[in-house]
Formats: sequence, structure tokens, C-alpha cells
Amino acid sequence: MHDNLLSVIITRKWQLAESYHAVELQTESRSELPSFDHGACVTVVLDNAIYKERTYPLCCSTSRPRAYVIAVRQAAGDSDTETADISLSQGDEAFIAMPRSPEVFLDGRTRSILFSGGVGAASIAGIANRLASAGQIFELHNFARSPERAVFREELDALKSEGRVYHHFGLDTDLLEQQTSHALSPAHANTQIYCSGPPAFMDLIERQARDWVYPANIHKIVLGDRKNS
Repeated sequence: MHDNLLSVIITRKWQLAESYHAVELQTESRSELPSFDHGACVTVVLDNAIYKERTYPLCCSTSRPRAYVIAVRQAAGDSDTETADISLSQGDEAFIAMPRSPEVFLDGRTRSILFSGGVGAASIAGIANRLASAGQIFELHNFARSPERAVFREELDALKSEGRVYHHFGLDTDLLEQQTSHALSPAHANTQIYCSGPPAFMDLIERQARDWVYPANIHKIVLGDRKNS
């Protein structure tokens, strides 16, 4: 069951924002972990009574060669959980797969529009950093229920000198659809669209983006239970 998986221990856990935590993973021997690119994610497997696995974004700003840090939504029985998170507590043993890095298209003639929600902000911040390092034009829209629940807000704000970064708080369904539609129109067919967040949020972005760009230019960074995506 655990072929090609690496055994790790949860060594630390701390709050990132209201309802969100950072979780640090290390091997028992504190050996060096595989490197990864900005925007990468990793699948975590808990092997207890029931086999459980979820995919989480890796936090470049706090991960180190001997420790990964992932962003998770607090498991609180909330029916609106975007990733159906499993409980991760200090001292727990788990397994991880090799990190996966999203493909980022670097072309000076191409514009990118990025959308994030929840812990998806970690992945989108990583992609924006890769675009910024390559001198690419991008626009980023981050959505949260409130400023207190905005994950990685400082990391996203640090990118304002490289591209356009907008935060949207407390929007109901209708206003969310209006805001994402406005951000996407008009977009050139070659524009690259990146999104990560709750499944319904990404489905909305994908549906709206198909009116403007080629389907192959829509990139969804799927977190949580990938089997249900």
C-alpha cells in the first residue's frame, strides 16, 4: 500500500489564519526531503483504521530541506470544508508522496490571471512567484470570507510590485460570480488561467474562463481528495 511513499512525523502545528493551520512534516531521522518548486503540492496518507489521503499545498516560505510545511483547513465538522480535511496532530505518523509541481507557462507574450481561495492561496502564491521571477505579466485575485480568514495574505501582498494583486472578502455567491466574471472579461484566447481553492470555486472559474480562453489554458491545482475531483 505504501510503495513509493516516504514515512514522516508531524513535528509542529500552528495557526496561519482563522480556521487554517500550518503543519510541519519531517522524517523520523530528520533526513533531507525531495526538493520542490514554488506552487507544488504533496499527498499525505494516514494509515489507521481507514486508509485516508489528501493533497495539500507546500509552503515555500517556511519549508526547509529537512522539513515540509503544508497548509490545512482546520477540521471542525464544517459542511463547507473545501478539502474534507483529515485530522493532523503533532506526533502523528503519516506517509507522503513525491511533491508535484504545476506546469507554469512562461512566455513574455502571454498574460496570466490567477484565482485563489482558502489554502489554494499557497499554491497560487507559488505560481505567481514563478511568473514574477520570469518577468511575466499577471493579475491575481484572492477570495476569503473575511480578512481574518485570508491565508498567506502577506505573501500575496508582497507580489504587488510584480503584478496586480486584489483581495475580495465576504462576497456572497452572486457577487463572487460577478467579480470573477469581471476579472476574466475580456481575456485573450491565449491568456493562461490558474486557480486553486474549493471545488465549486474552481468549477466556476473553469466555466467562466471557457468563454474566453482555450480549454488547455485553464489550470486547476486540485487539493483535498483528488479522487473526487
